[in-house]
Amino acid sequence: MTSARYSWIGPAYGYVVCIVAVVTFLLNVSGFIDAAFEKANPLQGRGGPYGPMGSSLTSFEAFQATYNERERMVARPNTSVPSDTLTTAQMRARYEALRADRIAQMSFNASQRLVKHGILIVVAVALFFWHWRWLRTQRETATA
Repeated sequence: MTSARYSWIGPAYGYVVCIVAVVTFLLNVSGFIDAAFEKANPLQGRGGPYGPMGSSLTSFEAFQATYNERERMVARPNTSVPSDTLTTAQMRARYEALRADRIAQMSFNASQRLVKHGILIVVAVALFFWHWRWLRTQRETATA
């Protein structure tokens, strides 16, 4: 009588774990794909092409065009934005440094997310198949 009373607990547990594993897999595949795209092109990732100071880092010309964007946006009314006094060589050096920093940051973040989502995908697949196989053996022993 006791075994018949609790016979549903094992299968219910197994099916719940399988459902959770499938949902975990689906959610992490999306994150894994996003991180792979961001790793391939770090300047176009989730943070967008704008690096520190609100300047675009996709090209030097875009950087020049958007260099004072942040100052213009945060400037108080009736105040003037200071004129740019950097030479082209100084601006290019600043652009290269900011661009390299942005690529390094975004690449690291993407690599970290690839590893995290990859591990969760592997764990979800392993849990699913282990519990699915366990459910099949439970079903076979119950019918025997």
